[in-house]
Amino acid sequence: MDAKQEEFELRLPSEILFGCGKLSLLPEKLSPYKVLLLVTGRHFADSEPCKKLVESLNASGHEVHSVSGIRGEGPIEDVDKIIAQGRKSHAEAVISIGGGSVMDCGKAAAALIPLEGSCGEYFSGEKTIPGKGLFFAALPTTSGTGAECTGNAVLADETTHVKKSLRHPTMTPDLALADPLLSLSCPPPLTAASGLDAFVQAFECVTSPRSSAYSESLCFRALSLIACNLKKAYEEPENVSARSAMAEASLLTGMAFAGTGLGAVHGLAHPIGSLLHVPHGVACAVLIGPVVKWNLPCCEEKYARMAEVCHFGNSAEAFLDGALHLAESVGVGRNFRSYGLRREHFPFIVKNCRSSSMKSNPRSMSDEEVALLLEGLL
Repeated sequence: MDAKQEEFELRLPSEILFGCGKLSLLPEKLSPYKVLLLVTGRHFADSEPCKKLVESLNASGHEVHSVSGIRGEGPIEDVDKIIAQGRKSHAEAVISIGGGSVMDCGKAAAALIPLEGSCGEYFSGEKTIPGKGLFFAALPTTSGTGAECTGNAVLADETTHVKKSLRHPTMTPDLALADPLLSLSCPPPLTAASGLDAFVQAFECVTSPRSSAYSESLCFRALSLIACNLKKAYEEPENVSARSAMAEASLLTGMAFAGTGLGAVHGLAHPIGSLLHVPHGVACAVLIGPVVKWNLPCCEEKYARMAEVCHFGNSAEAFLDGALHLAESVGVGRNFRSYGLRREHFPFIVKNCRSSSMKSNPRSMSDEEVALLLEGLL
C-alpha cells in the first residue's frame, strides 16, 4: 500500500450512539446541562416523538427552550434566530434534531452563542471563531448528510445566494445520536435526495486525494448499504431494516469525509442549489453523470472497485451506469431543466464553485470546463 494512503487525521464526535431506540438515552447524556436549546425543523416539532422527548427532558430536570421551523439550505438568518434564543435563555447546550440543515444551523449556533456578533459576520469572515462553543448534540432524522459527524456547517446567505461552510475543528458535535426510528416519517422524495447525497459523499471520499484505508473501508460499507437499501427505503418508508441500513450508511460517510473532503459534485451542487433552489441531494444526483465521466481518466480503477462493492458490475462504466440507474429508480432525473438552469447562471456557478470540495476533486477543472459541463445539463 502506498505510504500516503496510510496518512489520515480524525476529528470525530466525542461519543457516537447508533441504533433503534437510542433516543431514549438523550436525557441521561445531557444530565450535566440544565438549560437546553432544542432546534428542530417544522415537521419534527409537530410530531409525537418531539412532544415525548420534551416531556422526558422536563421530567429529568432540564429547562427546555425550543426553536423550530429551521428551513432547508441553512439560511444564516435562521442561525441568528437560534443564537438570539440561546443568548436570551442562557443555554448551556444545543440539541439539533432534523436533517442536514437543521443540524448545521444548530451546530453554527452552538459555536456562536457564547460570542458576540451575528452569524453573517462569521460567515463573511469579518469575525473568526476562536474556540469551543456550547455542548452540541446532533440527531439526524434523514439519512444523507452525515452532518452529525463533521466540524463544518453548510450555510447560505439568501441575499447573495452564496452557500459555503462555516468551520472550526471544535464545531464537531460532542454527541452524535443516530436513531434510525427518527427517519421513519421521512417522506419518499426527501428519502431519495438524502440517500443519494450519502451515496455521492461515499464515492467522492474514495476518489479524494486524501482518501485512506480508513475512509475507504467506511465508504465501501456505506456504498453497499445504499445500493441495496435506498430503493427499499424510498418505496417502503416504514421498513425498519432499510431505514437502519441507510442511517448507518449516512453516519459512516460523515465519519469518512470529515477527514478527506469531497469533490466536484459537491463543489458545484452548492451554488446550483442555492441559486436555483434545487434540493441538495437532487443537485448531487444530477451531477453524478458529468462529474464521474470527467474524473474517469484518473479514477478508473477506484470506480471499478466501487462497482463491485455496489454489485453494479466490475468496471468504471458499470459504476456510472449503476449510479445513474439508482438515481432514476428513486425519481431523480439527469438535468436541471425543470429548475430553470440557464446560461446566464453560469458565471455565478463558476465563481462560487471554488470551495474546498472542488479543491479535493481528483481532476482539476478550469472555468471553461465547468461551463462546458453545465452546458450538458440544460
